[in-house]
Amino acid sequence: MTIDEIKGILQRKAVIFETGGFKPTNEIGESWIGAVKWKKTVDEIPKDIDGTEMLPLASLFTGYMEYIPNEIEGIVLCNVFISPNILDHLIDMEGYFSVKTYNSIEGLELCDLKNEYMKAFPLEPQLIDNDFPMWDGGMDPDIEAAIIELENKEDIDYYEDIHTEIYPMHKVGGYPAYIQPGRWDDDYEFIFQISSDDKAGLNIVDSGSFYFFYSKKLDKWDVQCDFC
Repeated sequence: MTIDEIKGILQRKAVIFETGGFKPTNEIGESWIGAVKWKKTVDEIPKDIDGTEMLPLASLFTGYMEYIPNEIEGIVLCNVFISPNILDHLIDMEGYFSVKTYNSIEGLELCDLKNEYMKAFPLEPQLIDNDFPMWDGGMDPDIEAAIIELENKEDIDYYEDIHTEIYPMHKVGGYPAYIQPGRWDDDYEFIFQISSDDKAGLNIVDSGSFYFFYSKKLDKWDVQCDFC
């Protein structure tokens, strides 16, 4: 297997985000970190499994992006909330986060839900087409073996010749930009990540990230977290 063949198998598109730096519009289609700007009137702020009101983490208008994973096709908006106590439950975060999805913008109304521990900023999306998995980040074992064979025979390096750009920021699609080795359940697909963000005042433990996965079969979300 050649480098080009391996790239063709592994390479994925994704949408990465720049935090702030431009005037917000507060219009439908604008994604945010640290705030939720659109919801339905009947929507209540979710509570965690202990009954504590959650905080808005991000609002991602996936239906307005140039690329989204197939698993969330038809979803136009993901409003993401986390418990203020989520960092005390990193081994099992079920019940300490909420991803509220919408299949239509019909009925959405402007709101102003902000995270009191963060600075809210709009997010500027950018399409990329060169996202690759981290070495210990869920790669197929056969592909790993092929890369190792090339490294031994042709003196290549995965992070110099294949995975030349890492995207450790807010991102939809592609692969999780794991800091530590990581894998995920086969029933789930990686959908997006929210990463530590100095501008927004978000530090996930120690410059870490939350990785959000979705199972279309189970209609269920899962979250992982890692950090330096």
